Amino acid sequence: MSSLTNCDVLILGGGPAGMATALSLRQHNPGLTVVVVEHGGYDQPRIGETLPPNTRRLLEQLDVWSAFTQAGHLPAYGTSAAWGSAALQANEAFFGLHGNGWHLERCAFDSLLAHAAIQRGAAVYTHTQTLDCQRQPDQSWLLTVRARYSTPRQIRASFVVDATGRLAWFARKQAAQRVVYDQLAGVSVLFDVDADSVDTYALVETCETGWWYSALLPAGRMMVMCMSDADLARQLKLKTPANWLAQARQTTHTWSRLQRARPLARPTVCAAHTQCLQPVFGDAWLAVGDAAASFDPLSSQGIYKALHSGIFASYAILDWFKGQPAGLERYAALQAQEFQRYRATWAAYYALEQRWPAAPFWQRRKERQHFSLEG
Repeated sequence: MSSLTNCDVLILGGGPAGMATALSLRQHNPGLTVVVVEHGGYDQPRIGETLPPNTRRLLEQLDVWSAFTQAGHLPAYGTSAAWGSAALQANEAFFGLHGNGWHLERCAFDSLLAHAAIQRGAAVYTHTQTLDCQRQPDQSWLLTVRARYSTPRQIRASFVVDATGRLAWFARKQAAQRVVYDQLAGVSVLFDVDADSVDTYALVETCETGWWYSALLPAGRMMVMCMSDADLARQLKLKTPANWLAQARQTTHTWSRLQRARPLARPTVCAAHTQCLQPVFGDAWLAVGDAAASFDPLSSQGIYKALHSGIFASYAILDWFKGQPAGLERYAALQAQEFQRYRATWAAYYALEQRWPAAPFWQRRKERQHFSLEG
């Protein structure tokens, strides 16, 4: 990278939302120069392992479906849930309209998108931190970034996309506000497992303090995650392996999966709360993916939503470059409609579990249900 890089669109964040935006922009207007700045690389574990069946059409739309099918991701033929009762209920993808889903190797998936964006002409800077952003007199954006082991450099852009996840770093610099609806967090452990001993169904199981999720991954790995509110997770000291396992032992179906599994690392905590950004766009910028709105992992829509919002964001940006800013308004309206539908579905699903009415986790969801339905 030279000391000053000029581009039409600068995308902050190289996850699925940012890369979908880059891919779609280059696909529809190869003349636009696109730069993606990614804080990390694609060599460290990333949370988000399940891809629903209907994602195929988005991958086809981004012209990466062929590469995806050759990447060795594990087919997922359905989900099992003990939600509302102790009995498992299966939802088989075989009977759906879109076929099977997939359990992802997330590093490989994100790397595939990045490689495709580079092939399509986007510049991707990994291990690069954004330090500052300034609006210039000519209405361009000037951002200061620093790659690992390097001195700070500057990037000048006509338009900026915030794909920094729940942090929404750039948008908050522009005075956008995050509206947070709960404290949900996930405490996950990666296991080595005999793949023949675990079916390919993703498993969800409720408990007094929240719910558990587990899914088989490629290469004989299994991700198991305890979902609870952040304060409850701290009280239970779930970051301690012994305490995490003690809580897992109180489950039925999840614990059964762990009988022949070996933990590969200590528990890791990640944010999983519902939030939305207000507003999702401003003067020559917009937010995509979790930066615009983040959903409860129960929805299994995180990566789908990221790709979907990136594609529609690209349409709004293309309109903006044509002198049609109304595309940004349409994008914001689409985000708002999607978020309202999600909140109604969220309320309906959490209302199904009635076994622990006095438990703080479930009390809080009950208190939010009417608010969610009313908007």
